[in-house]
Amino acid sequence: MSCCIPSAFLSTNMSISVDASSVVLFTSLLLPTWYSSRKASRYPPGPKGWPLIGNLLDAPKPGSEWIDYHEMCKQHSSEMVYLTILGQSVLVLDSFEAINDLLDKRSSIYSSRLSEIRQILVPKWMDWVGDFALVPYGNDRRAHRKCFQSSFSTRPGVSWHNPQQTRAAHGLLSKFLARPENWRGHVQHQIGSGILDIAYGIKTLPENDPLIDIVEDTISTTLQAMVPGRFLADTPPWLKYVPAWVPGAGFQSVARDQKPRIRAMSSIPFEQVKREMGDGTADSSFTAQRLQETDLNGDVPYQERVIENTGSVLFAAGFDTSVAAMMTLILALMKHPEVQAKAQFELDTILGAGHLPSFGDEDSLPYISAIVKESLRWEVVTPFAVPHRSTKDDEYKGFFIPAGTIVIPNSWAVLHDERIYPDPSAFNPNRFTKDGKLDPSVRDPEAAFGYGRRICPGRQVAQGTIWLNIACILPCFTIGNPVDEHGNLYEPSVEYLSSIVRKPENFPCIIKPRSKDVIDSERSQPEVYNAVVFIYHSPYLRHVHSFCAIIH
Repeated sequence: MSCCIPSAFLSTNMSISVDASSVVLFTSLLLPTWYSSRKASRYPPGPKGWPLIGNLLDAPKPGSEWIDYHEMCKQHSSEMVYLTILGQSVLVLDSFEAINDLLDKRSSIYSSRLSEIRQILVPKWMDWVGDFALVPYGNDRRAHRKCFQSSFSTRPGVSWHNPQQTRAAHGLLSKFLARPENWRGHVQHQIGSGILDIAYGIKTLPENDPLIDIVEDTISTTLQAMVPGRFLADTPPWLKYVPAWVPGAGFQSVARDQKPRIRAMSSIPFEQVKREMGDGTADSSFTAQRLQETDLNGDVPYQERVIENTGSVLFAAGFDTSVAAMMTLILALMKHPEVQAKAQFELDTILGAGHLPSFGDEDSLPYISAIVKESLRWEVVTPFAVPHRSTKDDEYKGFFIPAGTIVIPNSWAVLHDERIYPDPSAFNPNRFTKDGKLDPSVRDPEAAFGYGRRICPGRQVAQGTIWLNIACILPCFTIGNPVDEHGNLYEPSVEYLSSIVRKPENFPCIIKPRSKDVIDSERSQPEVYNAVVFIYHSPYLRHVHSFCAIIH
């Protein structure tokens, strides 16, 4: 930013005499510009911008921007890179050390969220007011996060939802056995039904459940809206007032279309739980637990709104990320039969052939845990963590970071750091083990779940679901490459779809039972074949019809 004197001071009509008020005016205009120029020389490294637009032309296009920013940091020999885009400061953090120093150790400054598209479009325009992952730091966010943590982040709460997760995992096995070619649809249904069971005690239809289908579509569209740079409204804030017909202002129509869907997705299952609690038929769930503990002497409507919002966030935050993680894990196992064989040997040796594991077996199955860790690291589902926002001016390693800076942690760079994970592009679960046990000296890939006060509070539930799924699949099935029209095996080329959540495109694979004994053993276990149960006279079907009527 150059230091310049306003043209008013150069006017030929300006009086030669300079009084005290002129000096004060001159100083008030010149000093901030001079001071800003001094600060500009201390900004973190980054490409030189253009007047007015800044680094708008330097910002990578959505798709693989985490790699582009990583290369930009390498070009500047820096662990962070600083840009200004239409007046908005952006800081990309490319190392674990920088992320830890700022987002963890200085979390009081760096825990807010954006006040533009992801706060305005998603929580407000779309009515997703309860997504505390997107809301700036404050009392409302604290209330929602406390509500969530009461059920999921304390030791007594880690196991109450295990039966729901187990039912969903066993249901996935029966679907793989019946129609293995539809494996992707089965994974999506299994993740969705498990979350609905945990959040509301809802038992979904065995397949093609309308609530899961509609929620999947709603979340997918919303995540597209959250991609940095997806819409003009990202920067600067005033662009959110641009008419909908202007190119790049499509966020207006997205918000209009999605708002009733999100409202219905939140209110209908919540109201169902309240009715079931009233007649004594409610199953154990997050929503039922929290409603039972409502403080009747407090602000009951506000407490219920927090519970309703937080329940919907379980689906919003957990569905697409868990589906993406499972698809990546299946892709990795298909590509690496040697990893599968080693995992199956561990399962057969510890549990016995054909037996299914359960929660509590994690310590006995370290290689399964290593596979889950490596899949989270290898093709990280959220290569960019949801951006933070600084609330105060700060200085880090001699560089000035202004208040209001959008801070983007590059989780892909952290999880592909060659110093920590040699040959990072290779899928190698052995990197997390030593002498047949998990190696505590290797950094856990927890970066996949965010940082600081904004780290995902449901990460234990998500990891537990993925762990149990794969630990139940591998004793019963082998995942292999597909065959072509001539009966020859081939390895399909797989591209990744990118939004805020990154997942592989649909790809063919073969999922087959390991043996006839496994099939017979599975059929003899009632919990597997009866895992996905739906009573068609349940009130659920009526509420789904109401949901569909609202959004169409």
